[in-house]
Amino acid sequence: MNSPDVTAVEIEAVRSVVSSQRNNPFFQRRHHRNVLNPPLHFSNAAFWKQMIVCMCTSVQPSGPNSRLSQLAREKPFALNLAFCESKTDVRSYAEGTLRKHGLRFGPKIAKQIEVNLVWLRNGGWQTAETQFRAVLELSIGSPLSTRIAAERKASSALMGRAGALAGFGPKQARNLWQCLGVTQYEIPLDSRICNWMNALRSSVPIDPKHLYASVPYYEATMSRIQEICAAAEVLPCLFDAAVFAKADSDQWQEDDEVF
Repeated sequence: MNSPDVTAVEIEAVRSVVSSQRNNPFFQRRHHRNVLNPPLHFSNAAFWKQMIVCMCTSVQPSGPNSRLSQLAREKPFALNLAFCESKTDVRSYAEGTLRKHGLRFGPKIAKQIEVNLVWLRNGGWQTAETQFRAVLELSIGSPLSTRIAAERKASSALMGRAGALAGFGPKQARNLWQCLGVTQYEIPLDSRICNWMNALRSSVPIDPKHLYASVPYYEATMSRIQEICAAAEVLPCLFDAAVFAKADSDQWQEDDEVF
């Protein structure tokens, strides 16, 4: 992908959408969690729960009144790590729980949950925590390129094609870290971001199909968005929150804080 100079139109568009959403609760929660108050310690339970939520949001509605949100708000969470680890047949338990809550693709997600629990038990927990620390233990004065590289490496370490989490590509891996409050620069590029970027005629067009089929294309697109955000003096995670909030002001699909 060619990377032309960032234009004034792109800079103003990013600043405008962020400014318009600063009072939106979803935007404010993202700012608090990912910028002002990122997590200090890695939590297996939080990682596991957000992993399952990310797997489910890829294939079904997940607004605040959705069945997935109702499941995620249950206390205790029916698919929490302690429950799943205690089951001799976690796949059947997960499938039954998803079916009980009316969620789609239960057999597929349940199989992925089983596979991912095995991966985590066999060194995956250490991999995830190592990447978590690699990002959050960077000093405040670290070069931007170092921070971006650490976040990108953390996402790559979780991707299924790398032998890690089943069902996780470049978008899902970034969504997981972002929802945990870990990342600021590597964001999940979904249809909202693509549509918003493509509406700027001065911007490089984004092909969504190519985006999810090619990791190099995804990373090149991500780098371009990071360049635009840097020129606008806006963190990509806040740009993402603003576009998301603007597109779904009445139904927040991510619902991350209630999880």
